[in-house]
Amino acid sequence: MRRGYWWLSLLLALGAGKAQAAVSAQDAADKLIVAFKPGLTDQQQRQFVEAQGLKVVDALPALRVLLVQAPAAKLGFAQFRMMSDPKVLMVGADTWRDDWLSMGESALDPLSKVQQSVKELPKFKASTVKALDGAADGEAQWGIKRVNAPAAWPSNQGAGVKVAIIDTGIDPTVPDLKGRVAGGTNAIDDKAPWVDDHFHGTHVAGIVAAELDGKGVVGVAPKATLYAVKVLTKEGSGDMFGIMRGIMWTGQNGISVANMSLGAPQEMPLIQYALQMAVGQGVSFACAAGNDGKAVNWPAAFPECIAVSASCPEGITETKLCLSTSEGIAAFSSRGSQVAFIAPGVKIPSTVPTSNDPSNVHAYSGTSMATPHVTGLAALAVAKGAKGPAAVRAALKAAAEPLPGLSSSEQGSGMINAAKLAR
Repeated sequence: MRRGYWWLSLLLALGAGKAQAAVSAQDAADKLIVAFKPGLTDQQQRQFVEAQGLKVVDALPALRVLLVQAPAAKLGFAQFRMMSDPKVLMVGADTWRDDWLSMGESALDPLSKVQQSVKELPKFKASTVKALDGAADGEAQWGIKRVNAPAAWPSNQGAGVKVAIIDTGIDPTVPDLKGRVAGGTNAIDDKAPWVDDHFHGTHVAGIVAAELDGKGVVGVAPKATLYAVKVLTKEGSGDMFGIMRGIMWTGQNGISVANMSLGAPQEMPLIQYALQMAVGQGVSFACAAGNDGKAVNWPAAFPECIAVSASCPEGITETKLCLSTSEGIAAFSSRGSQVAFIAPGVKIPSTVPTSNDPSNVHAYSGTSMATPHVTGLAALAVAKGAKGPAAVRAALKAAAEPLPGLSSSEQGSGMINAAKLAR
């Protein structure tokens, strides 16, 4: 069975479980996603769409969703006809996108260059939580220090918290991630590995939970347990149905926190539908606000997501990244009333697959890099006792401090201080 892919921003098969083959954007153009209201059995749903002259390609039974195919000439009419039927909740195209790898900076910096360019000054007041000995060395890069993660580590490193990275996969062989990745799923092809064949997912994963071992880099929650949810190809392409499948997997597999450093400027109600189901099952979603400097992208703009904007450190003089040499919002960062928090997002060193560079550490910029800081902080909140999305959001908000000179649309409640999550 065949279907398209979908999306990525640097912003399991549930039921049917059929292996998916790689397809092109042209192949994806003739598919619709149909969501049904409660009341029809799986078989009745299939009979309904087949009566419209459509072919069932895949299914997400837990959502009452079918992926169907129609001749291109009949697609619009079929969509209109089904949308007018009272048994149908919504219908949408299985949108293909290949431009979701949208970082604020395309160049990749080695760790040494970042250390030379970033002025690292403490921003939070001295904490009553004693920082872990040795945590202030080069392993804790500037973003990790900026959210004060080392102050939390003596009592809380996120142990036992299950975190999903909904992305291009994770390379579990990277030294700083060995032992951190417990498994995952490939929502594109359930018979293919979930291992990262790009780099984005591995970079995000390192910011969340790279090991505290005195080497390379360290994540915000270095003892959290990672799960790779591969929804994007090695080109960063994918389809909406694959994203929905990945979101549903998190809800059905006991995930506490999920990172979505991907998005688009168009609203996607079907993605929100999947998010609502997973949030109801206890998953907290941290989502990248976007990198176009405009309105918050989706899915971050949905209330089910904790939307994260990106901050610049002091001392960066590159105007394409930072608006001034003072700490503030990154020039590329999207902003709006949906932003919940701001986090470090410029020149963030983290893990990359060995195939990209033997050193396994490079720096990128984007709300894709800011978001996993908040994901790691959410893992610390869960480890400290926050149960469910509402409690996680409340714990993060209580630990946040506004940055001077920024509006709420730029920073939400501000920068989260990990030391407050350890109390």
